Amino acid sequence: MTVFAMAPDGVRIALHELGDPDGAPVLLIHGFSSNAKRNWIDTRWGDALAERGLRGIAMDLRGHGESDRPSIGYTVPHFLDDVDAVLEQLALPEAPGAVGYSMGARLLWRHAGTRPHAFRALVLGGLPAGDPFQRFDVDLARSALRDEGEPGEMEAFVVELAGVFPEHDPETLVTLAGEVSRTLFDPEAAPPAMPTLLMTGDKDRRAADTQELLPLLPDGRFEPIPGRNHMNAPTSGTFRRRAAEFLAAAR
Repeated sequence: MTVFAMAPDGVRIALHELGDPDGAPVLLIHGFSSNAKRNWIDTRWGDALAERGLRGIAMDLRGHGESDRPSIGYTVPHFLDDVDAVLEQLALPEAPGAVGYSMGARLLWRHAGTRPHAFRALVLGGLPAGDPFQRFDVDLARSALRDEGEPGEMEAFVVELAGVFPEHDPETLVTLAGEVSRTLFDPEAAPPAMPTLLMTGDKDRRAADTQELLPLLPDGRFEPIPGRNHMNAPTSGTFRRRAAEFLAAAR
């Protein structure tokens, strides 16, 4: 069953349960152009969480999945407010663990760095040390959606991702990328202080520099995801099992 949290601006954020319903809580946040169903539910993360006595709560980011798709309102502060709204609605008896992938991992890094007591431990997958949206031009991307002009590499990548899943609206996702790009990811600004496991596919060219983040983490470690690239890492049994083990041990 899908339930909704209400963001401060009235946007509804969809939440999906998986794993052990009586277990210790874990918030899961997917990446750009994905959603909770494709990133976590269909890839059997619920089984891995349940085996470790963990209850998963997977949110659909605004503009994705079953969450609302406003015409504007996709800045980084909006996404941080959404996480706050989800945690407030859940009213959990203990600080949850959290798993984020790609854009979801950047969001959790930012959130945990400025709200140090919100989570007990983090697993961050597919997290590049820089910001992939740094060179994103939203006008070029919109032209590419209309088959006009020649997009750059990042614009072409975003447009391709925006059209992968039929349940998503490419115009909305391009707008989202444009608004997110206004606040570039600066990992040095406020690194998470809680135990943090970084995991990246050993064939991931888009996050090949993940290990450069380790010196910023007071309690961090890194493990590769064998045989996976940026797009298929969430399907890895190694990824989901190690994430569940790490979060269960951090209780």
